[in-house]
Amino acid sequence: MNKHDLVNELDRMRSLLALSRELLQTDDPMVVLDLVGKALADLMHMDRAILIVNTNGAQYVHGFDHGGRARYSDASNPLYRPGLACLQGDGSSAAQPAANVPAGAGAVMAVGVPPHRPTTALAVEWHRDGGALDIKARRQLLTQVAELTAAALGKLQARASLEQQVSQQSGQMMDTAHAHAAELARRDDVEHEIRELSLTDGMTGLRNRRGFFVEAEQAFKVAQRQHAASAVIFADIDGLKRINDAVGHQAGDQLICDAAGILRASFRNVDVVARVGGDEFAAFTLDDEQPDTVVERIRRNLHAFNRMEGRPFQVSLSIGIVQCDPAAGMSLDDYIHAADAQMYAHKQQRLH
Repeated sequence: MNKHDLVNELDRMRSLLALSRELLQTDDPMVVLDLVGKALADLMHMDRAILIVNTNGAQYVHGFDHGGRARYSDASNPLYRPGLACLQGDGSSAAQPAANVPAGAGAVMAVGVPPHRPTTALAVEWHRDGGALDIKARRQLLTQVAELTAAALGKLQARASLEQQVSQQSGQMMDTAHAHAAELARRDDVEHEIRELSLTDGMTGLRNRRGFFVEAEQAFKVAQRQHAASAVIFADIDGLKRINDAVGHQAGDQLICDAAGILRASFRNVDVVARVGGDEFAAFTLDDEQPDTVVERIRRNLHAFNRMEGRPFQVSLSIGIVQCDPAAGMSLDDYIHAADAQMYAHKQQRLH
């Protein structure tokens, strides 16, 4: 499923969740019919529909026009037969060509709930293509609306004869509504996970370049509006190529991860720290401290790490830091370039 289809599926799930809440909150059977008709029109883009409920030998029939408006109906309704076939069969009916329309222009679909010995049937007709949903998706959506309708009618107890059959299904239909809510929550979690993956560097667990600009740009704008102290830091690992050539790329990758851990420990959770290139890191901090204080904290953490590890090579960083001035009119990207230039100058000084 591509991103566009996932968004559409999430929208349909949210609409179904909203429908279930509204249906189970109302005490008026006519409101139930209005809500069901509106859902059929909005979600399935049908031209007309019919609801048939069998209980204790009695039958209740309501039709819906293309706008979802409900009215009493009977066996003369053209959709009565497909709906009745679901009640007399196994609860399902294959999509059939619509009556009195050109060949291929529309179709009729009907479902009954529960699947075995159904008591409630919904049938819909399209005089056009019915939207972008395929037959399988339409049937699933129609079944979900039918289940929620049956659950709501069971709760109302509007007619004693209807209650005896449908109220036994209320628990099952409520479970269906809860299942829809759980599925929506699961999909929200998937969306969040996908977003996190797109913003995170896989090697270090820090933000990647895209993640840095997404999150740091927001914090930078807040700092500019509030005239709050903030700073941009740019850091580069010293001697990474030499380590790769002498010891191997696995050691070089570990060096990158070690540097990332040192930088992460040098900032607060509210600061944005990212790996923006192979051996390059950037950070944005909303901090009242002077830039030199931030650099000193990084150097202390570097020193402590190198003393503890005892490796044949040490982690060394060249660092540039620029304090942001809200009155300067500079962008976050401008400050990144300025910090990068300071870092490069610092590296050159150490080489000479």
